[in-house]
Amino acid sequence: MNLKRQVIRLLMVPMVLLAVAVAGCSSTNAKNYPTLKQTQTNVSWPMTRYRNAVREFVPITKEEQERVEKAYADYDTAFDAAVQAAHGNLDAPTPDNVKALATELIRVVETIPYR
Repeated sequence: MNLKRQVIRLLMVPMVLLAVAVAGCSSTNAKNYPTLKQTQTNVSWPMTRYRNAVREFVPITKEEQERVEKAYADYDTAFDAAVQAAHGNLDAPTPDNVKALATELIRVVETIPYR
């Protein structure tokens, strides 16, 4: 009986971690940017979805594409500057301007209807 409980606990740990990871990727938690690494992760998921849609020739208007490109360029410039200021330490706290730009980028990407 004790071994059975240990096995169940062992199997539950990956499921709980997966649930936390998936919840961390949702837009409701997108404003949670404690570190540069977490910010990078939060931005990479919606950007990957967007890039995959573009690559698969999902119709995206020129205006939508320009909005994403500008928002990403603004975020990327600020993120790179923050990483440089942190001497490459991605565990450093995310500066407020990078948080704001990441939030805006995610908002822009999530407003695009993938037809």
